[in-house]
Amino acid sequence: MRFRISVPATSANVGPGFDVMGLAFDMYNRFTFNTDCPEKLQIEGCMPEFAVAENNLLYMTLSQVLAQHGRLVPNLHITFDTDLPVCSGLGSSSTCIVAGVMAANIIGNLSMDTEQILRTATQIEGHPDNVAPAILGGFVAAIVEDGLVYWHRYPISDRVSFYAIMPEVRVPTEAARAALPKTYTLTDCIYNLSRVPILVEGLERADPRLIRAGCKDRIHQEYRLQLIPQGEDVMRFVTEETDAVAVYISGAGPTIVAVVIDDDDAFLKQINRFTSNLTLKWNTRKMHLQRQGAHVRLL
Repeated sequence: MRFRISVPATSANVGPGFDVMGLAFDMYNRFTFNTDCPEKLQIEGCMPEFAVAENNLLYMTLSQVLAQHGRLVPNLHITFDTDLPVCSGLGSSSTCIVAGVMAANIIGNLSMDTEQILRTATQIEGHPDNVAPAILGGFVAAIVEDGLVYWHRYPISDRVSFYAIMPEVRVPTEAARAALPKTYTLTDCIYNLSRVPILVEGLERADPRLIRAGCKDRIHQEYRLQLIPQGEDVMRFVTEETDAVAVYISGAGPTIVAVVIDDDDAFLKQINRFTSNLTLKWNTRKMHLQRQGAHVRLL
C-alpha cells in the first residue's frame, strides 16, 4: 500500500490568540508511505539526524497511535518532501504529528473520524493551536476541555494576504517557551482577551483598523522577539514603512508574518529591499489561506 499525506503549514497565536488561534497556509510538508518495504524502516528526504526511528517525530507518533489501538507497525518506507523549515514557527512538528496520526489511522484501519484525529493529535502535541488548522484548514480557534477539543473555524476575506518573513535561524520551541514569564498581570490578560474578537471581525471584513488594533499582544511577542536576531528591526520596518496592516510573530518564532489587504505584491518588493541589507539572511514568501487542511492521496 502506498499513499501520500499532505499537511499545510500553520501560523499559531495570530497576535493575541496565544495557544488558541491558528491559520493554515498553502505551504506543505508531504509524506509518502509504502508498506511494501523489505526492511523494518527506511526514512528518506529528511535531515540525517531525523532518519532514525527514535528521533523521527512522525514515526514515533505513528507507532504510539498504533500501539494504543493494539496494532503493530508494519515494515515502512517513508519519504519526506518538506517545504517548512524546522523550528521556524510554521508548524513543522505539527505536520509530523498530524501525518503520523493520519497514517496510523490508514495503516491500522482504525476508522478514526476527523474529531478523533484532532483529539489524538492534540494529546500528543499538548495544545491544538497548530494541529487544529493543519487538520481542519482555514482560521481556527480551538480549546481543550475535559479531554475534548472544541473548535470553531472563522471566515477570512479573500482580500487579506499574508507574508511569511523567515530568517535563516532556528528558535527551538523549548527556548521560546522558557522566555515567557510564569505569571501575567490582569491588565495584560485583559489586553489580549479584548483584542481577539476585534481581530476576528477585522479579518472577516478586511478592515485595516480592526486588524491593526486586534493583532496586538502582551503575552508572548515582546519576550520572544529578543530570541530573533534583527527581528525587532524587521517588525518595526513592516509597521512603520510598509502598507501592511499588522505584523506578528508566528507561533514560537522566528518567522514573522505580515498581514496585507488588497495586495499587489508591492509589500514583497519593500521587504526584500529591506532584508537584503541585513546581515542575517531572510526569505519572504507570500501565503494564502489554505481552507482544506491535511489530505490523503492513494498512490
